[in-house]
Amino acid sequence: MIDLRTLHVFLMVTECGSFTLAAKRLEKTQSAVSQTVRQLEDELGVVLIDRASRPMALTPPGSILRDHAYRLLQDAGSIAGKVRGYGSGKVPEIRIGLVDSFAAAVGPALMKILLDHAVNLTVWSGLTSNLADAFLQRKVDIIIGNDALEEVDGLDRHEIMSEPYLLLTPASMAVDAAAVSLATLARNYPMICYNPHSFLGAQIARQLHRRNIRATRRVSVDTSDSLVALVAAGIGWTSTTPLCLLLGRPYLSRVTVTPFPGPRFLRRLTLVSRSGEYSALAGRLARIASHILATDVRTELKQLIPWFEDQVTIKIRHGGRKSSRS
Repeated sequence: MIDLRTLHVFLMVTECGSFTLAAKRLEKTQSAVSQTVRQLEDELGVVLIDRASRPMALTPPGSILRDHAYRLLQDAGSIAGKVRGYGSGKVPEIRIGLVDSFAAAVGPALMKILLDHAVNLTVWSGLTSNLADAFLQRKVDIIIGNDALEEVDGLDRHEIMSEPYLLLTPASMAVDAAAVSLATLARNYPMICYNPHSFLGAQIARQLHRRNIRATRRVSVDTSDSLVALVAAGIGWTSTTPLCLLLGRPYLSRVTVTPFPGPRFLRRLTLVSRSGEYSALAGRLARIASHILATDVRTELKQLIPWFEDQVTIKIRHGGRKSSRS
């Protein structure tokens, strides 16, 4: 049976590319390291290292063993922590998915809280559609995104905030964005869009369709920082939300931000978890997220958008009660 110490010696040789350097790092003699690897080859009945190659190279069986040995040693190293975690009341792992804009604004503070409850933490970020798919496939336990998955039964939902869509135009554009009609803007200037398969892209497209606005799409992007950067470069106009706008901070000096013309429409962020799984933790995370949004994030938004005032509604929770703050 192969022991972990032997695998550790083998991996050190593969990392260093020589028996001499591996022996130095392991504080062993070169002959002892060479003998350990030779015994491993004898036990497996294969040659793991091509010693005639310069530089030293792994044989195909050696490459297979290296990959499996890495995973095995990583798992072995985490066993003690997981066992201690059970003794402290922590779960072995929590997997959470966060839509990009929320992850950037609130994610680090939430991660710190989650580590009080779990030995290991896995964080997914990206488009809401990808997070929802991962949640439904049980690859993640909790998601915070634009889709509340209302059509799915057996879920707990905590609405965290709602925010209006904004209009972004290049500061260099020879137009008064606050006075021009959306139809005129769409007719005379190209639009930079979110990926049409994303939640934001689809929601904005539906809103334009309802208003019979036909925009000329020039570029489609997945990320909000790219969206704002392209507007700042004068390529076209777009629509996004205040929280997404934070991702484009470096470019805002070259962007004009105004309310989206006409009736206001909103994006809602919701924390979703499975009923009976992490229910108490999900509620606590929703309260913490709301608090961070209502204090730090709201303050930053008001600094970036002076007219912003009370455009965002944040769900403030006190224990089991819920209230709203605009």
